[in-house]
Amino acid sequence: MKLKKIESFLRYQEIVERYGQKGCTSNDYIQREAADIIIHDNLFECCGEWNAFLLVKKDGFWRVYYYLNDFDEVLSLDGEVLETEILFRGILGEPAEAVAYMEKCGFKRHLVRDQYAGMYKDLKPAVENEEIIVQPAQTLTGVQAAFELFNQSFDKYSGDYVSPEVYEVLLANHSVLFAWRKNEGEVQFLGALHQTVENNVAWVSHVAVKEAARGHHVGQALLDAFVERNMVSEKSRYMLWVQHQNEAAVRMYEKKGFKYVGKSSLSMIKL
Repeated sequence: MKLKKIESFLRYQEIVERYGQKGCTSNDYIQREAADIIIHDNLFECCGEWNAFLLVKKDGFWRVYYYLNDFDEVLSLDGEVLETEILFRGILGEPAEAVAYMEKCGFKRHLVRDQYAGMYKDLKPAVENEEIIVQPAQTLTGVQAAFELFNQSFDKYSGDYVSPEVYEVLLANHSVLFAWRKNEGEVQFLGALHQTVENNVAWVSHVAVKEAARGHHVGQALLDAFVERNMVSEKSRYMLWVQHQNEAAVRMYEKKGFKYVGKSSLSMIKL
């Protein structure tokens, strides 16, 4: 099957109405963004009789959103690098039918991410660390260094790429926290954290520590600073996604008081 560009929001709505039948299996969580994605010529379709793929163009691959009504109708796109996220309630286990269907379409399991949450009154106090200084990035060069570190540290398929076009906005909004220390009189960059705030909830969008600085509580210092900077009241809320396989990061969040909320995401890739 071939990809076809979605030229209008009306066409997107037609796909949702036709394939979003009662009882269908779907991971289409781009509905709020669909109009903007279409304006930028980044939304495509691959539709069968009963099933539909919506594909968003990313950096070197396509992210796939789906509507599945018939697990026997296979949609195949050859010659493309594809990635999809299957959201599920972790306490109930993975959705076996959806996973098996994507495997029939040529996808393979990649990694699992888990969602964690915390409320300020339930989190442990910040740990004093005079050696590590955490503050908002002060320059565009600092923001760029942070995102270069994020891109080097994370899986490009399941991560969220941030365009350099928005670096100035992130700088103005103090959205990037920078961890550093002085080493023989010079400033040494240790790690960074990118935060977003949605509906009064502060999210850890990206956090990474330079390899040479790992094991020195840099991640803890960044997390503590993130929590304190976004504290409005005892009921201030925080959320994040973490790779299930990243045991060190999971331990750090749990030690701080974050708890798994029973929501996970399985990334599957077709190369």
